[in-house]
Amino acid sequence: MKTQYLLLFIFLILGSCSNDKEITDVKKKNPNEVIASAEIFDQIKFEPAKIIPIKKSLDIPGSIEVKQNLLARIGSPVQGRIIEIKGELGKTVKQGDVLAVINSTELAKQQLAYIKAVQMVELKTKAYERAVLLFDADVVSEAQKLQRKTELSAAKADMEASKDQLFVMGMTIDEIEAIQSEIQIDATTNIVAKIDGKIIKKNVNVGQVVDPTEDIFTIAMLNEVWGVAQVPERQIGFLKEGDDLLIDVPAYENKSVEGKITYLGDIVDPVTRTVTIRTEIDNAHGLLKPDMLITMKVSGKSIEKVGVPINAIVSIDDIPNIFVRTGENKFLMRPVTLGIKNKDAVHIDDGLLEGEEVVIDGAFHLNNERLYAKE
Repeated sequence: MKTQYLLLFIFLILGSCSNDKEITDVKKKNPNEVIASAEIFDQIKFEPAKIIPIKKSLDIPGSIEVKQNLLARIGSPVQGRIIEIKGELGKTVKQGDVLAVINSTELAKQQLAYIKAVQMVELKTKAYERAVLLFDADVVSEAQKLQRKTELSAAKADMEASKDQLFVMGMTIDEIEAIQSEIQIDATTNIVAKIDGKIIKKNVNVGQVVDPTEDIFTIAMLNEVWGVAQVPERQIGFLKEGDDLLIDVPAYENKSVEGKITYLGDIVDPVTRTVTIRTEIDNAHGLLKPDMLITMKVSGKSIEKVGVPINAIVSIDDIPNIFVRTGENKFLMRPVTLGIKNKDAVHIDDGLLEGEEVVIDGAFHLNNERLYAKE
């Protein structure tokens, strides 16, 4: 019996020693821990993790648009038929240049109405002057004189209304005065440029019948343009007017333009749940075209969080890791979750606490030491 107890006691002791050895071996075999040699230790640099401010950067697709105050959509002032076109697509024009000539029966009718109104004013003027003379001679009553004056005022009002209608139909003062003096109807009128610029759209041909509801020509000054983009509602809190941005133009290789947010929309589109942002771009070189696609790289407000320099990150199988100092020359490789970053630093969303010593330079050499120790 004593012999059996003795054997059991020896077995337990040996088992305990075996377990301690296995635990020790596990500790020694931790694949993420590395003990830096003196040579490697001299090549690395570490410091306590700290709060780093980083501006959140957004890449927002957008397009080039014409500045609205440098854009004119031009239609015909009257309904009629195009008999001549002088403005061609891509042509640079000045304000007042004739773009097309139109023949309009409506214009002819209105000119005739104006001529009749002018003649009526002349007739009523003579009737009033005659009534004044007769009143002075005590031939007619004051009521009759006032009646002739009222009729003259009404005739003048009709003439001015008819004249204003000719203005609306595109006639100039000189052209109206010519009708009044020569009593001659001209059924043609000109469609003219309202601003200096380049014709970027032309929607008319000779012989086509047009009316005032149609846009026939579009003229734009393209020396300055807008860059416009739609920002998702959830990201708008990172932006404000005046923020710097960089505009990439895919149509031109390596072409980027610096700018600032000059307009941040006041409303959210209820369908797309986006807000409009806009920047003004100098286009004196003429390379940027309306509707050209661009990408706005926007740097928003700074966010403060625990972070490390970019060089501190070691990617293994696409998993980001850092090396945290755990002893005099001991370091532990730890997987982390990355947050926003810039060209110099990156936030650590999970896996690192403020104050922990992290390798910020030489992490690559330390990882090579870890891999070598595993072999």
